[in-house]
Amino acid sequence: MTAPTAGLLRPPRRRGMMGAQTVLPLVAAVERNLGGAIVAQLLDEARFTRLPEHGEHVRERQVAVLHQALRRQFPDQAEMIQREAARDAVEWIMYNRIPARARLLMSSMPWAMAVWMLGRHAAQNSWAFGGSGQFQLLSTSEFQLKDNPLVRGEHSPNPICAWHEELFQQTFRRMAHSRLRCTETSCMAAGADACRFHLVMEPAALSA
Repeated sequence: MTAPTAGLLRPPRRRGMMGAQTVLPLVAAVERNLGGAIVAQLLDEARFTRLPEHGEHVRERQVAVLHQALRRQFPDQAEMIQREAARDAVEWIMYNRIPARARLLMSSMPWAMAVWMLGRHAAQNSWAFGGSGQFQLLSTSEFQLKDNPLVRGEHSPNPICAWHEELFQQTFRRMAHSRLRCTETSCMAAGADACRFHLVMEPAALSA
């Protein structure tokens, strides 16, 4: 087992590449919920001859085909599987990429400041979850991903970026505040010019 490595991700040398965490947790979640035969089918459609290693760069087109094939072929299970995969991806990132000292520092800040700093860090590493798309902070509670490769060419009456929505929500909950909720408010697949996400603070649970 290799030792965890914390800090900024190694950027790819060319555009159109994404991080392995867009693939590996999804494959694992598909296998748990749908079985190995479906994993092989989806990987074949996305033209994966092997699974990437952690930290390896993956062609965004292959990642997109994998996510889109899951949504198309298993519409009833896809959102649940993508959310499960996103939570697992965040767990890996927390352990391998975010130093414990940084987590402690962020948790001691006012949540709005922590969100802003996390957003800037996300922008520096946006290729890992957004490929050639453009991640932009609009405010401390709103951000967007333009030309999102995971929904490029798709059409839906409703937002479909469950994987990104869950990825952002779990990251901000783990690093900024446990009651933050992320909602996709507009989606390119539904005709918007960008996939936009909004953060709100959920009310504290009332004590019994």
